[in-house]
Amino acid sequence: MLSEHLKLLIKRESKEVLGRRYTNLWLLTLVLTAMFVSIAFSNGSLDYLSYKMNDPFTNWVNISNGYGSSQFGRFHTAIEDPAIQQHYGFSDVQADKQFSLSFVASDGRIHYLQNRFFGSLNSDLVKAILSEDNVVGGSAIDYNKLNDKTVGFIITEDVLHKLNYTDDNIPGYIDHLSPSSGADTLGVKLIDDLFGLAPVPVLGVVKRLPGNMDMIAARYFFEQYNNDTKYPFDLNNKAYQQSLIFFADESVSKDDILAAARDAAPDSLRNSISIAGDEYDSYAQLQSWKPGEIYSLYIEDINLLPIEVVQGIAAGIENKFKETADVKRVFDYDGSEHTLPEYDFLSVNFSSLDSIRAFEAFAKDGYNVQIEMSQVNAKENFNAVSVMANILSWAMIVFSMICIIMFIVNMLQSYFQKVKRNIGTFKAFGINSESLISVYSLIIVLIVIVAIVIALAIAWGAQGLLPQLGVLKDGAFNYLSLWSMKTVWSIVIVVVATLLTVRFVMGRLLHSTPGDLIYDRN
Repeated sequence: MLSEHLKLLIKRESKEVLGRRYTNLWLLTLVLTAMFVSIAFSNGSLDYLSYKMNDPFTNWVNISNGYGSSQFGRFHTAIEDPAIQQHYGFSDVQADKQFSLSFVASDGRIHYLQNRFFGSLNSDLVKAILSEDNVVGGSAIDYNKLNDKTVGFIITEDVLHKLNYTDDNIPGYIDHLSPSSGADTLGVKLIDDLFGLAPVPVLGVVKRLPGNMDMIAARYFFEQYNNDTKYPFDLNNKAYQQSLIFFADESVSKDDILAAARDAAPDSLRNSISIAGDEYDSYAQLQSWKPGEIYSLYIEDINLLPIEVVQGIAAGIENKFKETADVKRVFDYDGSEHTLPEYDFLSVNFSSLDSIRAFEAFAKDGYNVQIEMSQVNAKENFNAVSVMANILSWAMIVFSMICIIMFIVNMLQSYFQKVKRNIGTFKAFGINSESLISVYSLIIVLIVIVAIVIALAIAWGAQGLLPQLGVLKDGAFNYLSLWSMKTVWSIVIVVVATLLTVRFVMGRLLHSTPGDLIYDRN
């Protein structure tokens, strides 16, 4: 327990140490606030850089098959070797195709859109594309439901608007303008007597796609699109037109679909229409992002019915829900084995950017395959910025620590010159140097702790307020991130450094005798 005279000493000396109008407290708070804001900014910047560095959008290298290298196939085979991948720090090698297709908007306008067909949808890149921060309005299919024979498309928000939809009205399916000459004889409404509207699933709507693509899909779609033996998206297919398969969103039940079908059917057929059950999993390749079910209507000997009757039932079901729900007739596209040996690009996803330059040399020197240097330079620069940001982060913290220690040293020396006669008197009355050092250590540490609390509150307030004003923010990403182990360690270091500084400085100042202090003898 402190004696009464020490308590009085602490009370009186605290006011002196704080300075007039708490000047020293506010100056210390200002320095600490600058330090904590620097820490918050460095944390946020490093978090953002880490996010970008680990984003396959950034780590994704696009290697074109357009430089005329006769060894491109050998290069493709070489980089599929796990040992090569491990050595250069990459994975997810796939052969992609780029091609543009036409789609029809809800207002009837036709749009020619650029597509990238990935060798596999089960990749880190596609997983990143469907990440929560890139998806618009939660409109993304479960990544685990994707497979190499999925026929749907991931589209950008810009394409969504081109197709005359809004962020609040995202469709489950969009219409691909598919060559279907002759399908009008089966009751299909054609555009320019040549093209039908083949519905394909929307797997997700995203803010951005790599390479500024409009849409991406599995290469399976492109292979089937070029399937000369059996083009599955041709609607001039009697089996398609004699099937009644419908997607219905969550607001529509199986009974609703069945009732709509019976209302649209001739009286003689109403009691013969049924739905076997929920068959969503039976049509895995037709699944879209939108929650709902796919139903297949069963009518005995439907293939013997006039095609007009079947088309009338289909139209009746869609018209029934046109204004109230998303009900869409779809087709179970009958694909077949058909692979295309040629491809336009290789996609390589790097887990580390350290070996980008070495990989570029490996491709060029070993296989005469050139990687566009702008990609390599950009990724190397990105890696360098990350290292520099980390160094600058710690440099700012060390600089702040030095400023705080210098402030405390100068404050104590200045204060000591004012009160050293009083301190000499205290020592003359029997208060030893260790007690005085303890008193001043307690005073300064308490002031520092109060300054830390105020500075943390200010920095935390800035972290919450500035993004609201559109400052230090990139989309949903906040460049200020105060709370981290770096902040905790900084507080510990400040308090310990303060305690050690006070004990060292006061120890040197108090080594003089009471007489030397009272009479100002050097």
